Amino acid sequence: MRIGVSLPNVGLDHGRDMLLPVAQSADRLGFDSVWAAHHVVLPYERTSRYPYQHSGTEVAMSPGMQWLDPLTTLAMCAAVTDRVRLGTSVLVLPYRNPVNVAAEAAALDVVSEGRFVLGVGAGWMQEEFRALGIDPAERGPRTDEHIEVLRALWTQDPASFDGRFTKFDGIVLATTPRTAGGPPVWVGGNTGPGLRRALRLGDGWHGFEVYPEDMPDVKEKLARIGEEVRRDPAELTLSVARGLIPPGREEESFVPDRRMLGGSAGAIVEELGAYAEQGVEDVVIQVSLLAPLVPEALEWVAAEVLPQLSR
Repeated sequence: MRIGVSLPNVGLDHGRDMLLPVAQSADRLGFDSVWAAHHVVLPYERTSRYPYQHSGTEVAMSPGMQWLDPLTTLAMCAAVTDRVRLGTSVLVLPYRNPVNVAAEAAALDVVSEGRFVLGVGAGWMQEEFRALGIDPAERGPRTDEHIEVLRALWTQDPASFDGRFTKFDGIVLATTPRTAGGPPVWVGGNTGPGLRRALRLGDGWHGFEVYPEDMPDVKEKLARIGEEVRRDPAELTLSVARGLIPPGREEESFVPDRRMLGGSAGAIVEELGAYAEQGVEDVVIQVSLLAPLVPEALEWVAAEVLPQLSR
């Protein structure tokens, strides 16, 4: 199993001095990857229901929270790391022009020397879609088509596409990806449409706050959808993002109501093992501490948890 680390690109007061030590610690300590989240605007009045109510993380949607752009964040981290993969968890794909995303992702793939993973999702916040001039009802079709545009631009020369939202003919992307076929695309979404999108169009599936006991249902849905779309679910990389708090640090957590990996190193290893038994290959940990305290927590995970996973 590979363990990734969520970067603190979301918070009340985050910047370079808080991000870089986390990325560099993950790179030095043997973690597999670092990840950045994505939102653009936060409404003061919101009627859209947060889809991860059970996670206790809705506080991140509060106006005043700072969300550093994930692609900018990862580009900076690429410059100060040598080994870890760098991914978006997740980029809300319909918010952006897919031709621009294809070029931006290709550039990150180049400057990171092939370490970039593009995690994408369809989004959920209607107020955010409207602020960007996008009909929220189109989020699913736009996400599907945008992924197809990315693939076309990464693999065709010249490239042509005739879709509902994007059309071009006889062009070539100005940045050729380093990775053949372009960076891997991991599709987020815990519901049926997200799972279907992952199987139809993705290289991996990236779940958020999906617990080990939820995975049999996820796998059953993937098997059923796989028969419909004629793709073996075993071809997908399965990944989840989860909160983590080192033992004895619970009172310092900024999301105390969140169910997290914790209790003891043994308990964390046991829960990660339950994921592995269900075919999950990557777990991205979101350390539930203020950013300056995260490197120290990663030291503990690297010393107490990672060695047990390699046995």
